[in-house]
Amino acid sequence: MRGANALYEGHRLMLPGLKDRAAATCQGCRFCVPILGREETRPACLATMDLYLTGARRVPAELRAADFIWLAGKEALVKAINKARPESQACGFYCPRG
Repeated sequence: MRGANALYEGHRLMLPGLKDRAAATCQGCRFCVPILGREETRPACLATMDLYLTGARRVPAELRAADFIWLAGKEALVKAINKARPESQACGFYCPRG
């Protein structure tokens, strides 16, 4: 009777709306954008900044590192780069691109 309980998914208890979030990765999130530096490009999570999380400013397709530092500072840039892991499971701020 596998289909009798809609909340039970394998070995985990899942609410119906959370299945998409649990299967999603950071790479598919709209807050995960490439940060363009002088020598390299790295993905960063803009959900760490309230400016983008609240919707006060649109999330850009890419962002220069100098602009990010001007908006939030170096510490916030390091935090955003460390948070974004394109292949890992998305966090609670996941919002699909679109």
